[in-house]
Amino acid sequence: MNKAAVGSDALPPTTMTDEEMQEAAPLMDNKPQDASSSSSPSTSKPTSSSTSGGLGESPPFWLLMLFLASVTMTVGNKYVMKAWGNFANTLTLLQNGTAVTYLLISRSMGALEMKPITGQQWRVFAATAFFLTMQIMTSLKALPYVAIATVVVFRNCCTVIIAIVDYCLFGNKFSKLQVASLALTTAGMLIYAGQDINFDLVGYLWLTGNSVATIANTFWNKVFITKYTKELKIQTSYGVSLIQQIETLPIVFVLAAANGEGGAYMAYTPLDTAAKLTILATCAGGVLIGIAYPKCFSLLSGTSVVVASTANKAVSIMIGMYLFGTKLSGVQVLGLTISVGGSLWYALEGKRKR
Repeated sequence: MNKAAVGSDALPPTTMTDEEMQEAAPLMDNKPQDASSSSSPSTSKPTSSSTSGGLGESPPFWLLMLFLASVTMTVGNKYVMKAWGNFANTLTLLQNGTAVTYLLISRSMGALEMKPITGQQWRVFAATAFFLTMQIMTSLKALPYVAIATVVVFRNCCTVIIAIVDYCLFGNKFSKLQVASLALTTAGMLIYAGQDINFDLVGYLWLTGNSVATIANTFWNKVFITKYTKELKIQTSYGVSLIQQIETLPIVFVLAAANGEGGAYMAYTPLDTAAKLTILATCAGGVLIGIAYPKCFSLLSGTSVVVASTANKAVSIMIGMYLFGTKLSGVQVLGLTISVGGSLWYALEGKRKR
């Protein structure tokens, strides 16, 4: 379970479209509950009881954890892919395997509530597992070729396309301010891409594939995860997460074999300590981000979390520029600022609409 650059929930997986959350499913419930009792975490407010439990209930602490996880999964994955080489699927196996281990242990200890898993659920979510795998793989493949800022811009592009499809196929209505924010996001994206001094065709093609997988996964989840967790109430979001993560493993294994990644360990051995520790950090970060997001939503308003998520993106971009020597032109910075600002505006308007 990565949060790699690509891609994006306690938040059900259907709501996780943000790039930092791309593969983060809800790994921890603050109050064990099934979907029938989880109404709208994004609008939950902190209560007096939720702010008196030390660090475990401290909003600043969990915002820090969210920041560390987001930056680790964004910058860390790029660092690993540049240092380790063409072993994207092996890295995914390690990260998703860590997430599955955590979910299974938590389930056995009763920390996470899951309903019985049926054959029908395995079949329905096999498609989600495929789309998720494609999201992760294409994201990791793109990272060595493009700047982190480019990944963020592509993510914002997905937001616009998802909104258009939502309106055309699902009849979802948007306010004038939401439409304006989407238009602003699109303008910023076009300005950035039109002046991308780091343009790389291979990287852009991988990100295009990532966008297709992200959009497809979003709408498959919109139909089926909502149906199973909120309408039929036959599985919790944690059960869905476990199914998805387990089903990605054989797919990723086949992709690793097809890509000739049998030499991953031989390539891993000579890596310096920093690279090896970063690999471990991304495995832990994938779990931590799935814990931190729902915890933040339970302690803070949805608006606060959205703003924090946007700030994390900005910091990741700056750290990436420093670590990888990425340079952006003045026009690119303008386009990026407009695109991120429009995306933030759209998210905030969406919260107000609810």
